Amino acid sequence: MSTTHACSGKSAGSYEASTPSTSESFSCEPCTRIMAMSSRSALPPLQNLQAFVAAAEAGSFTQAAGAMHLTQGAVSRQVLALEAHFGCALFTRQARGLALTSEGAVLLAAVREALAGIGAASEAIRRQAAVINLQVPPTLAARWLLPRLPRLRQALPDLDLRISTNWTDAPDFARSSVDAIVAHGQGRWPGVDKVLLMRERLTPMCAQATAARLKTPADLAKVELLHPGPERREWRRWLEGASVEGVDGASGHVFDTLDLALSAAMRGQGVAIADPRMLHEIVDDGLLVTPFETQVASGNGYFLTWPPAHGSKRGLAELRAWLSKEFSSRR
Repeated sequence: MSTTHACSGKSAGSYEASTPSTSESFSCEPCTRIMAMSSRSALPPLQNLQAFVAAAEAGSFTQAAGAMHLTQGAVSRQVLALEAHFGCALFTRQARGLALTSEGAVLLAAVREALAGIGAASEAIRRQAAVINLQVPPTLAARWLLPRLPRLRQALPDLDLRISTNWTDAPDFARSSVDAIVAHGQGRWPGVDKVLLMRERLTPMCAQATAARLKTPADLAKVELLHPGPERREWRRWLEGASVEGVDGASGHVFDTLDLALSAAMRGQGVAIADPRMLHEIVDDGLLVTPFETQVASGNGYFLTWPPAHGSKRGLAELRAWLSKEFSSRR
């Protein structure tokens, strides 16, 4: 594209007036003029620069207007405003369309570089904002979330989900650097936002060989009860809710995680208690069975929680919607 110099001290608002004659010569230095004007005044509006680049690349105000979904007049006015800002013409009209002046060529190179830098920074910020650090209870992470990660990546390909494991019934973001926590409890946590993922329903679970020994719930007195925590509340809650008598809900082995209790049950070491909706792979593979149909609500649930300050973080709303949908399909 031609870079014929057209700065003649005439009005930058008139392309006809600024077109040079063949006998004129000019001595102004475009780089010096552009840089000097920029240093003396505020930067021009971004939309004016975008219109200038579009017109320069298209060689026509009309084609630039089509590319920007604007009118030809709007693009022309933005370029005129830019010329007024710098005090010189940036284009000359030729029979084949627009041609850059020397000043225009200098500005185009600088604006292209600047816009490329802005684009790269925007992309970096966008990707950084899509990182979500999620804390999940160990068993839920291993038995429920891990098998679904391929579906999650397919549904949310731009989300960088970083998973850590820890069981909590009291999410505390003041002591954690994560963005969200899947917590177990009744949802009565002040100072955090939350959404219910699943209400917990408990039932005994054991290996098939162990289940063959359990004709009625009363037969649980003949096997080891496997507790997922030292409180032993899960077994007591189920026995009470199922109206089972003659079974000591405090007896048996205690583990510090549900996953360990389930592993012991798979090895025939007793009967664990859990919500089977968290354990579809184990159940589908026949590693654990539910010897009784009775399920009892524990009064607790699994909640996705996050601090209010993180509510607008990019990716969190999408993750929340995906988790809610996945849990809903298994309720």
